[in-house]
Amino acid sequence: MRQFIRHPISIPIQVHPLDHPTANIEVQNLSAGGLCFVTDTPLAVGSLVEFVIPNLEPDYHGDGLVVWRKEQAENLFAVGMCFITDDEYYRTRMVEQVCRIEAYRRELAEQGRQLTPEAAAEEWIERFAAKFDDSHGVN
Repeated sequence: MRQFIRHPISIPIQVHPLDHPTANIEVQNLSAGGLCFVTDTPLAVGSLVEFVIPNLEPDYHGDGLVVWRKEQAENLFAVGMCFITDDEYYRTRMVEQVCRIEAYRRELAEQGRQLTPEAAAEEWIERFAAKFDDSHGVN
């Protein structure tokens, strides 16, 4: 049984393996425990990665540890990364913000307004980030 709920996402998250700086990465889902991504680089379990979620308020920067890897196809790997920070509150808050941005983007798409994930994040932050912080006791 999973410890954290996974959230499929399409907002940009940049992952930078420390030992493979040119890896192509596509993030699949996010949870309070970490994220899953697909890459063409066979990252070793135990490898360190840096990641950035550039459209949150403020941008979220963190470090992760590769905890599993599964080959999906020739030269294509699914990788599980856990966050290695102890700040559970901030991680949970970050995941909730990401999910709200994605829900906002989908809601706009249903109304016929297509936004890129980056544009949806920028608009959501402009319209709702201050209220989000108020509702979570953030100064």
